[in-house]
Amino acid sequence: MTELIPPEIIPLIWFAGISITVYFFFRKFSFLIVEKIKQTTSAKKRSEQGANTDDQIDNLINSAPRILSELQKEIAQQKANGVTDDQMSGLLRKRDMTQMAVDNTEIIQTLGKPIIKKAVKAIQRWF
Repeated sequence: MTELIPPEIIPLIWFAGISITVYFFFRKFSFLIVEKIKQTTSAKKRSEQGANTDDQIDNLINSAPRILSELQKEIAQQKANGVTDDQMSGLLRKRDMTQMAVDNTEIIQTLGKPIIKKAVKAIQRWF
């Protein structure tokens, strides 16, 4: 009986089969590796943004007394220049809000900070 495939070609067929198999496995796994890298980098960016938000909230709460004193200086300066309360209503409103933050720092630290963090995270998911 005659052989259908010459013996000299069998190693080439084996090599081609193994090469094609390795190529498709490499292609599939490289796609998975790239997707995993994208997921880890996006997760890392999200965690960095969250940490950045935490730092910003802490800085704002810690610097509230300084901001209040600067607002009070600005209001005193404006009153010395003859500006009426109606004209600087925005400045007075900022002073009142900052005064409330300074007076209630402990409450903001314990209750408000987690709520603010959750709200910021929800907003970041949308955008």
